[in-house]
Amino acid sequence: MDAQTGMRPLTFTVYDRNVKHMLSYGNESSSHYTPDGNSHAMFPTNIKYVFEDDDTSLTPVESENDDGIENIILVNLDESGTLSGVELISDQFEMLSYKGVTNGNDQMIDDVELEVVSQFTDLSHLVHDLPLDELIKLYMIQNEQMQTISNSI
Repeated sequence: MDAQTGMRPLTFTVYDRNVKHMLSYGNESSSHYTPDGNSHAMFPTNIKYVFEDDDTSLTPVESENDDGIENIILVNLDESGTLSGVELISDQFEMLSYKGVTNGNDQMIDDVELEVVSQFTDLSHLVHDLPLDELIKLYMIQNEQMQTISNSI
């Protein structure tokens, strides 16, 4: 627990649910080789905490060179540490969903898990020899993802 803010550090896990991760480059579906069948886990780094508070000592962000910033994850926690919202600002990813995970008896969030989808790419070179039922499954997943994204707009 951070003595200055009274918060425990958060762990972020981002799962890219793009269907391209379900395929191997051997033109075969690899969904049966992975535990969840369709994820690519990433762990964001270079995390800066910004607090909306009157006390300027709680705002450790300085005006340094931020050219390396690729994605911004805004996490809203209420005073009790309960997750009240997450927003993703990115050119490479769109957020599908998020959830907070608690590891104790209290309601303070310890982990934040995001499900995102990276940019859709041409899969024709990967799906050339797939059976029709596998192709249908892949395109149904993509359609569900596009529907989720369009509903969030």
